[in-house]
Amino acid sequence: METKRLLIRSTQEADGPACLNIWLDEEMGKYLADPPKDKADEATLNFAVGIENDEGWYPMVVFHKDIGDFMGTCSIVPMDKGSRWDLGYDLHKKYWQKGYGTELLQKLIEIGKEKGIRTFSAKVAKENMASNALLKKLGFHVWKDAGSFKKRGTDIVFAEYIYLLNIERQ
Repeated sequence: METKRLLIRSTQEADGPACLNIWLDEEMGKYLADPPKDKADEATLNFAVGIENDEGWYPMVVFHKDIGDFMGTCSIVPMDKGSRWDLGYDLHKKYWQKGYGTELLQKLIEIGKEKGIRTFSAKVAKENMASNALLKKLGFHVWKDAGSFKKRGTDIVFAEYIYLLNIERQ
């Protein structure tokens, strides 16, 4: 898949270190359930082993179309018997606040619409102001006050929203 500035493809085992570089980073992975680097267990560090054969979700990586830089990750998890897509995303901090997150999510929604999906969701830590703002900008609304999640390997707990976007049938 591609957009004006992004190339998006399925995650491969070789992408593991680049993904972990973002997810386990103190700043970039702050609002993720993934542990900090020093608390990462073997399963976390080897998440990408055999990822090409994983079923039930679609993990992807994002690259800058013009310069080829690894920019981040995204995923689609079919929910409600495939009628809803739950979207996940995380970009490297050097690409924050430049419209890349908007462009990425718009593309995932566009692909979903082409496949007949009309409902999209995303889980976000309430404290993650940037991600909350991005989802609202794209028309998502808070669907559920989802309780909380714990950052693995720590005592850090984040309150969480689940956002929802319903696309009218065309």
